[in-house]
Amino acid sequence: MTRRRENGQRRRLREGRSRRAVAAAVALAREHGLRVGEPSVLNDLFSLMVHLRPTPVVARVATCMPRLRSPIAQWLEREIAVTEFLSEQDAPVAGPSRELPPGPHEHDGFWVSFWTYVEPDQDRILTTSDCSAMLLDLHEVLRSYPGELPLLGADDIPRGLQLLGQTDEVLSEEDAELLRASAERLRSLWETLREDAQPLHGDAHLGNLIATRRGGMVWIDFEDVCLGPVEWDLATMMDERAVAEYHDPDPELLARCTELRALQVALCLIVFSDDFGDVEGWDEGIRSMLNMLAPNS
Repeated sequence: MTRRRENGQRRRLREGRSRRAVAAAVALAREHGLRVGEPSVLNDLFSLMVHLRPTPVVARVATCMPRLRSPIAQWLEREIAVTEFLSEQDAPVAGPSRELPPGPHEHDGFWVSFWTYVEPDQDRILTTSDCSAMLLDLHEVLRSYPGELPLLGADDIPRGLQLLGQTDEVLSEEDAELLRASAERLRSLWETLREDAQPLHGDAHLGNLIATRRGGMVWIDFEDVCLGPVEWDLATMMDERAVAEYHDPDPELLARCTELRALQVALCLIVFSDDFGDVEGWDEGIRSMLNMLAPNS
């Protein structure tokens, strides 16, 4: 894979974007009367998450995802509505902030939402088995969510395919054809509402589960919340053994959802290669997803 940007340029662009994103979050918080001291970046990849210390508030700034998800404000509004509902049901989630309006807010070209900070338990190492077990109760509560939700992958996949034309230097034509053929083969999963569809987390992997010091394990990041079979959330864990510990999925449907997840992840990594292609393991991640989609893989 060739590079459209020199690695140093990539890093400088990311650092500049991160500084502006943090500044936007701090400015918005202060406009709403929050006394922010020293902001601490918790995560900075497709979105930036920053703890607005010393307050119990985390700002999430949509830095990259608007390229794939537009208008991003609709995604953030949906996420806030779902987590408000889950919080009201006492589900284990890091809910929207009570210190100031959660948003979404726009400032300096960034869309920002505000969330409750939960103190992580650094001594607790979570596993995919924890994730699998926690999904049982989450799915039960989500079944009663009354709001409208999109089908799984309904926006990411067509938009990602559309953007493939701008990534000629990232993948070969053979790779691009594999992605398009896989999308066509799996189209019914992301275009048709199944009878067994229910509200899902949408991105239920280990990175979106936090062990806290006071509240046990809590879910975060419901931006991908959607309608689909539970096998979609199970597929996002990429761990059949952990799934089998607590669930009894349809094997064929789980396999198809796993392929669709590989397609979604591949498209996302490819779309953002110009931003993050210098990150260790990025190209290998793309190749791993393509291999999962390849015939006879």
